Amino acid sequence: MKKSILLFAVALGMLTACDPIKEEGSMAIDSFTASSLLDGAQFSQYADQACTTPQSDGNWIKYSVPKASSVYIYYLKADGSEFKLASGSAAGVFNFVPARGSDPVQTVYFRYQNAKGEETVASVDFTVQVASELKPEIRLLASNDYGKKTWKWDPSITGAVWGNMGYQPGDGASVGTSGNGQWWGVTTTDEFNGQLQHTEDGTNHGDGDLNAYMVFTEDGLINAYDATGSVIRSGTYEVKDYNPSGEMKIGDLVTNAILWPYEINSGGNIPGTYEIAYLTSDKLTLVYPDGGSQGAWGEATFWHFCSDSDVLGMAYGYDNGKDWTWDYDGENTVWGNMGYCGGNGIDVGVAHNGQWWGVTNEEEFMGQLNHTNDGNAHGDESMDAYFTLTPDGVITRHAGDGSVINSGSFEIDQTVANDWKVANLNTTAGTILFPYEINSGGNMPTSFEMVYLTGSKMCLVYPDGGDFSTNGSWGEATYWHFKAK
Repeated sequence: MKKSILLFAVALGMLTACDPIKEEGSMAIDSFTASSLLDGAQFSQYADQACTTPQSDGNWIKYSVPKASSVYIYYLKADGSEFKLASGSAAGVFNFVPARGSDPVQTVYFRYQNAKGEETVASVDFTVQVASELKPEIRLLASNDYGKKTWKWDPSITGAVWGNMGYQPGDGASVGTSGNGQWWGVTTTDEFNGQLQHTEDGTNHGDGDLNAYMVFTEDGLINAYDATGSVIRSGTYEVKDYNPSGEMKIGDLVTNAILWPYEINSGGNIPGTYEIAYLTSDKLTLVYPDGGSQGAWGEATFWHFCSDSDVLGMAYGYDNGKDWTWDYDGENTVWGNMGYCGGNGIDVGVAHNGQWWGVTNEEEFMGQLNHTNDGNAHGDESMDAYFTLTPDGVITRHAGDGSVINSGSFEIDQTVANDWKVANLNTTAGTILFPYEINSGGNMPTSFEMVYLTGSKMCLVYPDGGDFSTNGSWGEATYWHFKAK
């Protein structure tokens, strides 16, 4: 190790009225080579954060770099950019979990910078565990199929996306689905700009915008972006104590990088740990009690987020598949004809835009058997009928009593996505419920436009004769409305 000497004068002020005494001394500035920086360094790996269970390929790595006063520890992401694992102290613990499919042998870099700004970087290869499959909570947060998921503000619940509420007004699901317990909340970007006293510096950094978003990745990273796509903040996240059957919460999200991460009425406190009140493939609601601890109905802060980026997760789930049944509510139609209206497919899925006529119940279906391929009822006229999509590409059509009518294969083609549709659902003929094109003599299409999809709703459309090029012409089309069973 080389030393550079920096001379300096230290003035010692005396309590008496005499002249100060000056002493000359020196401050040594460390200067390392890549090979000497880690001289005497020690590393050990563990299965747990507390470092109580040694594991040769553990993802918790304890380190000590005695030659340096502090180090910055990072690894290189696939795009070549750095991601911080730890910084500051020359001893501590960091967590490193590579993305699925990564090489178990990973290079970690240690950077030291001395007082003159000279940098030295050394590296160590560690063998760590690489997950073969994601944990259930990470599948929901970061997508099982894509390895990342985009989350946006969700005004669909009460109109408010961030605000205050009474803590634990009931089960967490009621907070996430109906806004149970809500007192007040922000509903527009302009209203966010009126709440800057809740930030740490009185500034809207861009996340106080209803078009801001954040991206979670499967390897524990999170980036928050403003409406233009510029990064506001970056960090890591972790889910602790995940329990999907939890009543008030299903776990804790540990991060400093969510959108508008501030506790309300706290002068800009960023909690760092948020209760997950509700989490599905397309909905995320977080809650933080005032000061981190409150009794029932004490003040708490809420955040409502939604995602439409995980199409496959919403369509068939993450484990054994997902069942879709008729979206029957006694009033709105579930199958019928419409004008091939074009525009935004959401309007068809939510408001039945373009609808001409339709069936609302089993009795009415039984009067429409002339549209089937054989004039017979097959059991999927029942409002209890359903079809199942599984991650391995199998689709199965069930009668109302659960018996199988038929099955086949399917694929979801997202390359055709636009404002009108999320994807095309391509299937073996006759495998969705009542799979007939209206007024066609029993034609069973094999490609449907998925014009609307959430974790709980799906709407399919098929234009007359399969002429997808006439979208917006108001020619006849068939529609199907389904909901998750």
